Amino acid sequence: MKKIGAFLLAIVLVVAFILPYLQTEDTLPLNEANFRFESAQKYFSVKRGEDFVFDCLDMKGVDLLQLEINGANVKTWNLDSNEKQDFSFSTKDLKLGTYSIELKAFKGDVLKGADGGRFLNVNAEEGPIKRNFDIVATHPHNPENFTQGYEFYNNVLFESTGNPNQTNATKVARIDTNTGASISEVSQPNPIFGEGITILESKIYQISWQDKKCFIYDVSDLRLIDSMRYDGEGWGLCNNDEYIIMSNGTNELTVRNPETFEVIETIKVHSDRGPVTNLNELEYYNGRIYANIWISEQRKQFDSRMDLRRIIVINPKSGAVEEYLDIENIIRGSNVQNVPNGIAYRKSSNSFWITGKYWDKAFELQLTSKNKEDAQ
Repeated sequence: MKKIGAFLLAIVLVVAFILPYLQTEDTLPLNEANFRFESAQKYFSVKRGEDFVFDCLDMKGVDLLQLEINGANVKTWNLDSNEKQDFSFSTKDLKLGTYSIELKAFKGDVLKGADGGRFLNVNAEEGPIKRNFDIVATHPHNPENFTQGYEFYNNVLFESTGNPNQTNATKVARIDTNTGASISEVSQPNPIFGEGITILESKIYQISWQDKKCFIYDVSDLRLIDSMRYDGEGWGLCNNDEYIIMSNGTNELTVRNPETFEVIETIKVHSDRGPVTNLNELEYYNGRIYANIWISEQRKQFDSRMDLRRIIVINPKSGAVEEYLDIENIIRGSNVQNVPNGIAYRKSSNSFWITGKYWDKAFELQLTSKNKEDAQ
């Protein structure tokens, strides 16, 4: 028995001696490297093409630093000393958008520390330019319409409305431009909440807010001919004569197949200061997307200049906000000073009709010059 006891004691002593050397990478303590960002901020911003520059201090016992963007390793640095080093990464190959960033520090192949949960906004290279305009006329608008979509097609005005009070107010209507009244209309029952419309190849597409349905009508008689489903919320619609473009209240626009409503491409909209969110009613004109902005506390607006007083002009190829129209005086001139939510380009007069929710008039304006200075 004494021999067995001595043998077991020897085994215990051997295991205790070698156990520290048997730890795996997963059991090593993390964050031995102190990244100590000079700023505790969660979001960083750069203009596209600029370098993302950051500092890391106290990298003791670390010989390699790795930067991951959206989970992919994009750059590594060899650390030759414990002195403070400057780190930078070029964004010239990144599109506009918001990217997750994570730093990882290694000693050999052993992970010694990680810093994640931060984001990088890659923004437009230039600030938006103010586009001037003249108000050339005003026209009647039905003040009972909670306007969500507004569009001319073959010189005929169409309007889509929402249903905020669950009164079967969701409709698509052909509008008499002289009176603002409906010539003909078709409605959707509760609880459908109508949003934007666009018209492509004699079909009217109307999306709904949270019902995940796109309704398709014949433009000639407003007869419902089909419906399609999509994920997420629906806000505004426009088209580029080939594809449908949809907003959902964020800074992302989705380009969709008109036959299936499947997403073909996502456009991430940024000014030079950050993503521009709360995008609402849309209109496509001359290769650019014009968008109303809705104010919502639920979605952070990185660029404080971008609010409902401005219609922004978006380059669909890059997502950059290139211009804006200041419509504050138009809002002041409305009967209820409620949210503007209607942009309709009329080819016959080369003008835009602007209206809003429960407004009693539409303002017709023509674009003029551009200011040289950026938005302030």
